[in-house]
Amino acid sequence: MSVFEEKSALLIADMIYDFVDPEGKLYVPGIERIIEPIATLIEEARASRIPVIYLDDAHDVDDAEFAQWPPHAIQGTPGAQVIDRLAPAEGDHVLEKKRYSAFYGTGLEELLERLGVEHLVVTGTVTNICVLVSTIEGLMRGYRVTVPRDAVHALTEQDNDIALDQIERVFGGKVV
Repeated sequence: MSVFEEKSALLIADMIYDFVDPEGKLYVPGIERIIEPIATLIEEARASRIPVIYLDDAHDVDDAEFAQWPPHAIQGTPGAQVIDRLAPAEGDHVLEKKRYSAFYGTGLEELLERLGVEHLVVTGTVTNICVLVSTIEGLMRGYRVTVPRDAVHALTEQDNDIALDQIERVFGGKVV
């Protein structure tokens, strides 16, 4: 059964080398388990002409976020690039972000409006940070949102479960 509905878009958050590669600046242990489920969703979306939208950290060298986290995903570096297995293809959309939100300063909302999107399928990392914030903001903007459990990952299983619970129980998103 497909997670896509009419007027869907697939959002892929931060599946970049600095988070996915064990040598990355801010590697998320165990993240490898979501690569193939996301690859499958990408293939299905492309085959169904559903927009595929990558939302990738691309920080300035002096980004304020580095007070909280070690420097990572510096704009223009290999660490800020999507991993090869999930690489964007012609026709996909790639937006850079400097904050946790996929909406903040990215042009995502304008892109979604232009594409006629009403339903978001949110995937990627980290579940309790970028995925959670982006999902909540999507819901607050009136989008229907689905989060496939096997296509998101957090630093801990507890963080993952709590975030998914909040998305579904508190904010009204759908977790499948």
